[in-house]
This record gives sequence, structure tokens and C-alpha cells, in this order.
Amino acid sequence: MSVYDRGMCAHPGCGSALPSFQLINGPLNHPPESGWKITTLPQEAAHLASAWTGHPGQPTSAKAAWWDMLDFLSSNGVRSPDISREVHDLGIEQWCSSDPKRCPREYRGRFRKHTPPDLPWAKDAWEAANNALANNLQPEDVKGTLDAVVTTLTALISSPTGCQRCHSHWLTHLETHPVPVNPTLDEARHWLVDIHNLTREGKTPTPFEEVKEKFSWL
Repeated sequence: MSVYDRGMCAHPGCGSALPSFQLINGPLNHPPESGWKITTLPQEAAHLASAWTGHPGQPTSAKAAWWDMLDFLSSNGVRSPDISREVHDLGIEQWCSSDPKRCPREYRGRFRKHTPPDLPWAKDAWEAANNALANNLQPEDVKGTLDAVVTTLTALISSPTGCQRCHSHWLTHLETHPVPVNPTLDEARHWLVDIHNLTREGKTPTPFEEVKEKFSWL
């Protein structure tokens, strides 16, 4: 039984009062591309982003996704009268903002299509990351260099000039596409280009060959 069923939250959005939600224009309960897991945490739970990324829950519906996050937050001491409503809205925003027509009319006007923020450091940071994997990099230094690149990018994304949504998104993709254990230089380059394309929301993926040519990779 969820702690929210035991009276831990008095907000109308708690317990069985959580609204039902189904996508339209598709098979019943067919999940969005992102799946049913809610990827963004409430602001007051931002410090739990890494733990949430590795949380093993695999909800099969919107309501299960809401319960999954509510139970996770409660078990980590994050509770407030408004938390369940905020979690509900985070899920709706994630599932509806990418394709409003797919969602019930009552939700369409609440969320605009998400536009990734303009991060002032992004272009320079990714170019520096690509340059770090230069042709003269020794095989024994590839892993350490790639780890340092990931550490730097993670710090930038989570900094005051980054964004919380981007940070959660980045951690999710690091979980599903982990850094190679002992990569060759070519494998490290392909991984970096792939993770960059995955995290560039709303932008056309850049082909590997184009990046290879730009940075004169052999």
C-alpha cells in the first residue's frame, strides 16, 4: 500500500483521486516514446535526480507512473500537500507537450510544445569535448578523457546556467546509454556523437561523418 493511501497527503490529487489519463489517436494505453516513467522531478526533489534515474520502477500506465514517483519521493522524505498535483502535471507535460493532438482536449491548452533553453556554453562545451578525442590521444588515455568529458558536461548541465529538465534528461540517457567501459578512440567518438544527438531535443541529429570531418578525426 502506498504511503499516500495512509493519509500522508491531504491534497485532492492524492490517492484514488488521481485523474485517469489515456492517450488518443492510438491503441488504448499505448505509451509515448519516452515510456510511462516521468523523467523530471519536482523542484524540491532535484537533489534526487541521480537516484530517480536509476530507480527500477517500470510503470505500465500514466497512473502507475504517478504512483511510482509519489512512492519514491515519499520514501526519500519529500512530502507536501501539493506534491501529488505537481507530479501529475509533470507527467502530463512530458507526455502531451511533444504532441498535443495525441492528448485529451482538456490538457492541450495547458502545455506548449517544449522548447529547449538556449544554453550559452553548449556549443563551446561540445566542441571542446570533440576536440578532446583528438587523433593524437593515446589508447590508454581514451577512457579517462571520456570520463572527464562526461564529468564536465554533467557539471555544466546541472549548474545555474544549465537547466533542471536538461539535467534529468542527461542523466536518463547516461543510464540507458552508459559510458563505454574500455572504449577505443573510435568507439568513444561514436558514443559521444550518439549521446549528443540523443540529448539535443527538437534538433536534427548530426551524422557521425559530418562531425568526423569537422574535427579532422582519422
